[in-house]
Amino acid sequence: MQLLEGDNPVRKPLLTLLATAILLSGCSLAPTFEEPELQLPAHWGTPVERGLPLTPDWWTLFGSSELNRLMQQARSGNLDLATAMSRVRQADIQARIAGAALLPSLNGNLGGTRSDIEGGSSSTRYSAGLSASYELDVWGRNRDSRDSSALSARATAYERDSVALTVSASVATSYFKVLELRERLRLAEENLANAERVMAMVDAKVRLGAGTELDRVQQQTLVEQRRAALPALRQQVATAETALALLLGEAPQGIAARIEAASLHDLTLPDPVAAGLPSELLLRRPDLRRAETQLRAANANIGVARAALFPSISLSASASLQDAALSGLGSAGLATSFGASLLQPIFRGGALRGQVALSEERYAELVASYRQTILTALKDVEDALVTVREGQLQYASQRQVLANAERSFQLAEAQYRAGATDLLTVLNAQQTLFAARDTFLQNTSAQLQNQVALFKALGGGFGEQG
Repeated sequence: MQLLEGDNPVRKPLLTLLATAILLSGCSLAPTFEEPELQLPAHWGTPVERGLPLTPDWWTLFGSSELNRLMQQARSGNLDLATAMSRVRQADIQARIAGAALLPSLNGNLGGTRSDIEGGSSSTRYSAGLSASYELDVWGRNRDSRDSSALSARATAYERDSVALTVSASVATSYFKVLELRERLRLAEENLANAERVMAMVDAKVRLGAGTELDRVQQQTLVEQRRAALPALRQQVATAETALALLLGEAPQGIAARIEAASLHDLTLPDPVAAGLPSELLLRRPDLRRAETQLRAANANIGVARAALFPSISLSASASLQDAALSGLGSAGLATSFGASLLQPIFRGGALRGQVALSEERYAELVASYRQTILTALKDVEDALVTVREGQLQYASQRQVLANAERSFQLAEAQYRAGATDLLTVLNAQQTLFAARDTFLQNTSAQLQNQVALFKALGGGFGEQG
């Protein structure tokens, strides 16, 4: 460090150097960021009907106040989301820490010494000082580091949005699953009661000699099959309820009593969602925005690595007050000093250039990852659109299957009661009806879950929040 005091002969050249450094301060060695070239399709492969706009609170389109309540509870209680929010706060703090390097650092000191001299005399000396230092950001290293940290914090916020979208979709699908399984259990109990009713009719015919023991055994077998299906369904209902409780961030005990809806048919199947253009995913899906922001942060890190190859210039100043001035016994003893230092890396075994190469390769990796994320997003939406479209066709057909099965069973039961057909016809009609009821209910649940998958694939409307 060269002190600048009095008429030091090196003062003028050094001041010129520092002035030049200050003028250069803030330039960046980071490459100009250019978004990777993307070949996005002009439209979706699956025809899209214009319908409801996608909004951040997309779950309200299902028309369930209970689902709305569960979503609010998940937002405040889900522990994965709480963890993600904590990571966002940590990233914001880290960005502030990185930005501190652009400001001067100040330090103060206060001290005192007491000396005892043989013969009984003593003396006390006091000192107080203030020092400041500042690194000139000539090559933009500190600024690029700050920008990289700020971009990383923004990427973490997008990651939180991705977690929030996943949690919301999981709450919706889990809620639908609970309702589906509860209704399947109710249908299974109705099917058992139906089979027992036919069993009573078969018993009556056997007692009157109009039926055979084989008829009794066959129907009893069907009754026991219906009864055997109940425990597995009750287990699935309990498991689905505890899974929902975990998403809500609460203990599973008592969750069953807090879910009041009784049927999937109380929900509204939303109209087709306006999917928009493939390019809109870049602004809507938080995972894509996160990938792009990480790419920008990696670009800034290249500037940090490059700047480490060049000299760093630091300024320092200090002032100290000593002795009698602090005791009020005499005039002030004020000492000041100013200085500057230049540090140029000479030999680091290739570590600094290796760091530049590593930063550039990391950027290349993130470019490939960004493109892969976009392709995956396009696939997700295309798959969801196909699933919704084909699912709607299947739903319409399955509704007709159920109507036919109900009519067939009614006819078979009436004919058997009148003695115009045999029990085998009734058994087949029962089996067909039971299967059609269960399949239609599962199909109804699938249509709701397909809509959730489409909402999630399209980004859940997070981009609408700005």
